Amino acid sequence: MPSSPSTFLNLDLELEGPADLAPLANAFSGRAFVLHCGAQDDRHHLCAEPVIEGALSNDPAACTEHMLRLIEGLRPEARLLWQTCTSRIFDYGFDGGLEDGPLSADVAAQHLQRMSALGISLRMTVYPYRAQEVTETGE
Repeated sequence: MPSSPSTFLNLDLELEGPADLAPLANAFSGRAFVLHCGAQDDRHHLCAEPVIEGALSNDPAACTEHMLRLIEGLRPEARLLWQTCTSRIFDYGFDGGLEDGPLSADVAAQHLQRMSALGISLRMTVYPYRAQEVTETGE
């Protein structure tokens, strides 16, 4: 059986709202990697990951702080758009791994307070172990 420890993968900021969220995606430009920004059904979605010093990070606390600073620093126009969002989520992604022993990742009280003030919900997603990476076509 291969060695595969549990690991933190990423922090996704997931937004949903009634208006085009492209201006928020633009406000995050260079400081977050936008995974998706567009309309789905009658709503608009934005999903972005923090880019810290030019790269994605495997440190949940650093990712949280980075994204909070980006959001808190939004200009007034972008802040108004942020406030129209009907859903604001920090989704912490973890690989469940195969090895014994738990993986802990703390979200500091100060981060939770700031998240609450911004209307951000917290989600934890644990991905199951997959023997092979699944391609986009499912093969």
